[in-house]
Amino acid sequence: MTLPTNVDLPIHDVGESQENLDRYLKDLIYQLQETYSLIADNVNGSIRSYADTQLLWTPTINGSTTTSGVVYTKQVGWSIRQGIFTHIFFDVAWSSIGTSSGNMYLALPYKTIVTEGEPFVSAVALSGITITPYTSLFISAIPNSYQGNILKTGQALTSDNLKITDATSGSIQGNLFYIGVEDE
Repeated sequence: MTLPTNVDLPIHDVGESQENLDRYLKDLIYQLQETYSLIADNVNGSIRSYADTQLLWTPTINGSTTTSGVVYTKQVGWSIRQGIFTHIFFDVAWSSIGTSSGNMYLALPYKTIVTEGEPFVSAVALSGITITPYTSLFISAIPNSYQGNILKTGQALTSDNLKITDATSGSIQGNLFYIGVEDE
């Protein structure tokens, strides 16, 4: 996100002419409107003007090794992007994973920034997925990727990736807030 640092306003040399003053004021108003528009787009994100269609997103689950033949029964997703701040909401259900394999992840609509560690995590609700002895799932946005790894966790247990074959059918719902790549 970049805000304008230099604003080139029209030169104020109108002399005595009303015509020159009118031209100067028109140029000044135009330049101020352009500057405001740039600031608003950077602060709010340019997606704001297309909210009705741009907020919709089709979430998919994937396997880190292969993804093929997933049969979805529900794919509801919303993504709100304000500048580089990204907030996604998802509700995904599937009846078959086909021949998918590897660790399960949610495909993100925007690429996550490069960062140390994995600071963008959020809880996920699950249904129809057995994760015993673990008790809950969470999603972690992987830096510099379009991938939100789905992990299982529980008290006194080390977190572990959810294998896509551990969830041949089921559903997950949740939301995740992360910082996306600029100007994507």
